[in-house]
Amino acid sequence: MSVSNILIKRGLSQLRVIRIPSLTIFLAIATTSFLLIPRMDYLRETALIDGMPVMLSPFANYFAVLNAITLLLLLAQMIFSGLMAWRLSDHQLTQMAPDRSN
Repeated sequence: MSVSNILIKRGLSQLRVIRIPSLTIFLAIATTSFLLIPRMDYLRETALIDGMPVMLSPFANYFAVLNAITLLLLLAQMIFSGLMAWRLSDHQLTQMAPDRSN
């Protein structure tokens, strides 16, 4: 993100099309890594201390909701990564296309 901001300031304005997808990817990764997964690990450890798997513990519904949110954020990461790759490759293909006017 910071590299594309530097390149945009230097005149490569075509990188503006990846700002929103890359920001969304970073937010999804941060949310999953720092909020959801540690909470799921805590719920799993708490259930194991009580001597049962997490899906049989009283926190099973909460764990299932966190798991569904994590999977949705993973899906969003994959979609926005594909969108970012498509936008970057689409621009490079049009920029490097040979001139066939001869």
